[in-house]
Amino acid sequence: MWRIPKPETTALEAFDTCRAGITLPDLSQRLEDIRDDIGLAEEKFDAAAAAANLLQIATSEDVAGLVTAKEMEQLYTRHMARNKSRGRAIYDKLMIAAPHDQCPFCGHRNVSTLDHTLPKAQHPALAVTPICLIPCCKDCNHAKGNLVLASVEEQLLNAYYDDIENERWLYAEIVEGSPPGARFYVETPEEMDDVIASRIANHFGSLELAKLYASQAGRQLQNMKGALTDTYDAAGIAAVRQDLERRAASFAAISLNSWEGALLEAAASSAWYCNEGFRA
Repeated sequence: MWRIPKPETTALEAFDTCRAGITLPDLSQRLEDIRDDIGLAEEKFDAAAAAANLLQIATSEDVAGLVTAKEMEQLYTRHMARNKSRGRAIYDKLMIAAPHDQCPFCGHRNVSTLDHTLPKAQHPALAVTPICLIPCCKDCNHAKGNLVLASVEEQLLNAYYDDIENERWLYAEIVEGSPPGARFYVETPEEMDDVIASRIANHFGSLELAKLYASQAGRQLQNMKGALTDTYDAAGIAAVRQDLERRAASFAAISLNSWEGALLEAAASSAWYCNEGFRA
């Protein structure tokens, strides 16, 4: 769940680049005839996304009754997503926009595809609109594709429009056992807007991020076992806690809501874990 800059490439720039590869005269003419509709659709999307109300954008089976959803989907797949196509440079530029190649939906897995914020089959006018395309991992793309949203509160977070990085909302707690584990959960500040708080919780739950982070946390706790054993044997529980707090602060300085930072903070706060629980 990371913020990334909005693409600078406009919908019309992408549309014109992609349709330049069309050789069928009839389709080429019909695409030219809907050019203004593509620009208008981008404007409506931008305003709705900025207001966090994409549900107000009506679905459609075509663009202006001239170009079908299937034809717009093919414009994207054949002339933008396909290797060596005319629009591939735009596709690649969008793909590399995520910092450190990390999926902005989960903040963990590597980017491997582009996600249409609004499905191209239901919103064909946005099929090649850059601000509707977000780089993400295939797992998040697949999970998001199965969701049916019925309210504004159920909208997933949008990496181009939603800034949630300045407030803390991701936490964890150590699960005592052998080996130790961790549970991750969302706790939003009381002063946070109710809608964005609901969207954060829905995003976290819909993409099953607690399960993803817990799986990685178990491995991380095992990886720290040797170093913490040395620290404990040399200087005791206080030194272990101090080491974990230092690591947690380092992660928090980069991202308040990284799963690694939440895990380390939880470990430092657990008397059981610091007092040789890490050996379990």
